Amino acid sequence: MDAIFEKIKGTEDLPTLPVVAMEALNLAHSPNVTINKLSEVIHRDPPLAAKVLKMANSAFYRRGEKAIETVQRAITVLGLNEIVNITSSISVLTSFTSEKGYIWETFWYHCVATAIVARSMAHKLRMDTSGREFVGGLLHDLGKLVLDYYFRADFSKALDQSIEKDCPLHEAEQRILGTTHMEVGHYVAQKWNLPDYLIDIIRWHHAPQHAQHQVITALISIADLLAKAKELSYGGDRMSFILSDQEGWKILNDKGYPMDDLDLERITFEMDDLSDKVREYITTVTD
Repeated sequence: MDAIFEKIKGTEDLPTLPVVAMEALNLAHSPNVTINKLSEVIHRDPPLAAKVLKMANSAFYRRGEKAIETVQRAITVLGLNEIVNITSSISVLTSFTSEKGYIWETFWYHCVATAIVARSMAHKLRMDTSGREFVGGLLHDLGKLVLDYYFRADFSKALDQSIEKDCPLHEAEQRILGTTHMEVGHYVAQKWNLPDYLIDIIRWHHAPQHAQHQVITALISIADLLAKAKELSYGGDRMSFILSDQEGWKILNDKGYPMDDLDLERITFEMDDLSDKVREYITTVTD
C-alpha cells in the first residue's frame, strides 16, 4: 500500500476538479449563497455555463415548454442545489473522460445510476439532503478511476478475481493491491479539499457505520447496492443480499427514517427505466 500511495503522491498529472466546480460545491452550502453569486461563479467558465444551460433544457430536467435562456433563470427554475449537481456532474465527467473503454464507460454508468437512485430514495424518505445525495452518488467510487489509471494491470486482476470468486471488488483490491478504492479515493478527496460529507462517502460507503456523516453515507451505501442489484455496475459486486441486513439500512432505520414503509417492489419497478435515464444524462453532459 505504501508504494501505491507514494506513486500517487508523486504524480504531477493527478486529475483534479476545475476551480469553478469546487467553488460551486462550497458555495452551495454557504449561508450567504445567492442566485447571483452562483451565476457569477459558473459564468467564469463560459463552456461550463453553456453546458449548464444545455443540461437545464434537456429532457432530463426540462420543466414546461419555455426554454431556459440564462444561468440565472436555470437556477431560479431548477433550484440552487440542482444547478450545483449539474455543474459538478459536468465538471467531473469531463475531467475524467480522456480515457475510453469498458471500465470507464461502465464506471460512469454505475455512478450516475447510484446518484439517481439516491435522489429518488431521499425524496421517498423525505430526507433533507440539500442535493448532497446526487454528488455523493456521482463521486463515491472515485478511487476506482485512480487505481485504473495508474495501476491498470493490478486493478484489472482485481476486477477479474472479483468476478471469478463472486466477491466484493474491494476485497479483491486488498488482496492484490494492498489497498482499496475507498482508501485511495479518500486520499484524493482530501487532496482536492472536497467537503467533509463527500470525503466520508468516498471512504465509508461500504461501511457507513464508521462515517461521521452517517445518514448521507448510509443513503449512498444503499443506493450503490440497488444500482448493483439491477446490474448497473461492472466487475464483481453482484452478489445477492438482503437490504434490511445492510448497515446502511440499519442506520437509516435507527435514525427514524421509515425504511419498512419503502415499497421495494415499486422501487425495483421504477429502476427498470433507470438505464435510459442514465444514458440520457451521460450523453447530455458529455456531448
